[in-house]
Amino acid sequence: MAITNDAMRWEQEGIPYPDLVVVSGDLIQGTKADTADPDPEIEAQYEEAGNFLRRLAAHFVNSDLSRVVIVPGNHDVHWGRARRAMEPLTECPDGIDRKAYEATSNVRWNWRDQLAYTIADSGLYMSRFEHFRKFQAAFYAGLNPNPLQQDDSDLICFDYESLGLVIVGFASWHGNDCFCPVGAIAPESLIASQKILAGSMAPVAIGVWHHGVVGGPTANDYMDQHVIHRLIDLGFTVGLHGHHHYAAAAPFEVRLPNRTSMVVAGAGSLAVGDRELPMGEHRQFNVVDIDPDNSSVTVHVREMSPAGVFTGSHPSDFGGNSFITLDLPLSAARPTKATAIQYLDNAMTAVATGQYERALELLPEIGPSHSDEKRQVKIKALEGLGQNEELIRLLDPPRTADEVTKIISLLLDTNRFGEAKALLETASALVDPATFEELARTIVVRRMIS
Repeated sequence: MAITNDAMRWEQEGIPYPDLVVVSGDLIQGTKADTADPDPEIEAQYEEAGNFLRRLAAHFVNSDLSRVVIVPGNHDVHWGRARRAMEPLTECPDGIDRKAYEATSNVRWNWRDQLAYTIADSGLYMSRFEHFRKFQAAFYAGLNPNPLQQDDSDLICFDYESLGLVIVGFASWHGNDCFCPVGAIAPESLIASQKILAGSMAPVAIGVWHHGVVGGPTANDYMDQHVIHRLIDLGFTVGLHGHHHYAAAAPFEVRLPNRTSMVVAGAGSLAVGDRELPMGEHRQFNVVDIDPDNSSVTVHVREMSPAGVFTGSHPSDFGGNSFITLDLPLSAARPTKATAIQYLDNAMTAVATGQYERALELLPEIGPSHSDEKRQVKIKALEGLGQNEELIRLLDPPRTADEVTKIISLLLDTNRFGEAKALLETASALVDPATFEELARTIVVRRMIS
């Protein structure tokens, strides 16, 4: 795989290995609106996309699908169902130039046959999202917590406490169909995202959607920048999108007295057909390094050469470099970075609720001033996960009488009687005489009956 081969060169180029994989829409090519039987083809395309994403997850995030963020794009909209849900109008309604591109309007305009249409079958029209929703639900099935929200908002949420990030994925397909390419996020999705952010302690909030936020005078397939202003006001300071088939990164500022802003990075297309690539562009993907400690966001652009090999791209927008570094804005709407005490408390809570892997993820954030507490949390987490060999290594040498008893029990369970006897002798000062004699007798008895 060209991407994994490219990843072997990242360390030399100062590019960090990713913690997450973000797919900003257009998982499939889709089919034309007049395709006779599109569903089998669409299903086959999603099967291929799913296989690719699982291979990508296996290589970069140890097959942890909770670290793969997927949102839909305009190609994930079933154009055939949208078209069949519409009927032509005998007369063109007033305001068609405006209504045809409004998400809540039931009127559309087809430039090819110069006719106005009305959405006559709302059920069929809404089913244009069905294939992507089924794919997304199957992809994340079994995850706990499941990132899909259960409120019909098409939101997806990931709270990575150990990374200090909360990511909300939006569907910018609100009102999008075969005749209306405009990008929009449903108002109810924005409201729901506000509730999600309110429940997260992550200091950095990232929004992911598909449509770009700029376009030329003849374009109509992008999203109103006022939506970005709403997201900034909610506390999002990083935005990731796709759609335009070329990489870009620029800060967008909301014009308010507090000057809060957002870094918006657009990804190039990884698998688009050659005819759909803008002139001079090649297949691309980004590696985005978000560094809260240094308040920076660096976007590295990787581009495929004609030989099928990914290397660093050098877009003129980036001054000829293969990357651009922007300031990471701070939002008063987000919490400050958690303290070591908060991380310790969260780790202890994770252990108490059986979330042992999460507890281990939080431990690196806890400083040396709490080393004893970290040790106890790690001991309990390893016990809960049944990682006995790792636990033995951690407990040797033991620090308390309880640890002496624990490690000797683990050694005896694996018939390592000599190690248990030697450890008891070296740690005799930690236990009282009665406990020492009891452990010594236990070692002898276990050796005899083994």
